[in-house]
Amino acid sequence: MYKIKKGRRDIDINKDLTLLNKYMSKILLAFTLTALIIVVALLGYYWRYQLQNTTPKITQEEITDTTLKSILSRGKIVVGTEATYPPMEYIDKNGNFVGVDIDIAKEIASDLGVKVEFKNIVWDKIFKSLLQKKVDILLSSITILPERAKIMAFSDPYFNAGQVIVIRKDEAAAIKGTEDLHDKRLGVQKDTTSDYTAQKYTDKVMRYETYDVAEKDLLAGKLDAIIVDYTAGMGLIKGDRNLEIVGEPFTEEFYGVAVRKEDRALLQRINQTIVRLKREGKLKEIESKWFLK
Repeated sequence: MYKIKKGRRDIDINKDLTLLNKYMSKILLAFTLTALIIVVALLGYYWRYQLQNTTPKITQEEITDTTLKSILSRGKIVVGTEATYPPMEYIDKNGNFVGVDIDIAKEIASDLGVKVEFKNIVWDKIFKSLLQKKVDILLSSITILPERAKIMAFSDPYFNAGQVIVIRKDEAAAIKGTEDLHDKRLGVQKDTTSDYTAQKYTDKVMRYETYDVAEKDLLAGKLDAIIVDYTAGMGLIKGDRNLEIVGEPFTEEFYGVAVRKEDRALLQRINQTIVRLKREGKLKEIESKWFLK
C-alpha cells in the first residue's frame, strides 16, 4: 500500500475552499435575513393598510355627529322606506320587511353594532320624514339626482338601475322601444325619475302613488305602458305573466342611501359598509337572492 502525501499547494487549496464556503454561507445567510425582513415589512404594511381601510375610526365628526351618537346610544337605527317596490323593498305575507334594500339596511346596522327598525312611508312624504328627523336614513331605491343632493346627502352608489318599459304582452307589436311612446298613455309613480323620464316622450302621463294601482290600470287597458326602474319592472313581470319588459333599460340611474347633510360621520360609516359589501361580493349575493327568487 502506498501513501500519497499532500503537498503545501493541496493544503492551501483546501484552506481556500473552506474559507470560500464560509463566505458563501455568510452571504447566503445575509441574503435570507434581508429577504425575510422585506417580507415581514411588506406584510406589516399590508395589514396596516387593511386596518386603516376597514376599521371604523372615531373622528371628530363622529363625536359631533348627533345622529350617529343617538343611533349608537339607543342601539337602533331607524330606516325610512316605501315598501311597495318588490324586489327592492316590500312587505311579505308574514308582515315582514324584505328585499334588496332591507338586506343592505341590516348590513349597515350590523356594522354599527345596532338593531334596525323600518318605517313604511308613502313616497310623497319620504324625503320630509328624513329632513324632519322622523327617521335616521332612507333606503328606498332612491336615485341620486343633483336636485335631491341639494337638500340631502347620498352614499356611494350601491345599485345601477335604468328605466324600462313594461307593457301587456298583447301590445308587443305596438311598442318596441322609446320611439313608440309618443302619444301613448304612460303610467308612472308621482315625482320619481320615471315621472321625469316619461314626460320626455308624451303629454299623456298618468301619475300614481304606488305601482300596484298602475299595474291594475295597465292590465285593464287604461294605460299603454308603465315606465319604471328596472328593479321594479322585474317585480311587476314576475307577479303577472301577462306583462313583459320591452328590450333593455334605456337610461342609467344609480341608487344611494340618503342621509341629512349634517350627518357626515354616519354617511362615512354607511359608505364603509357599501365598500365592504362590494369587496366581499355580498352585494351581488343580495341582488341574486332577490332577482332570481
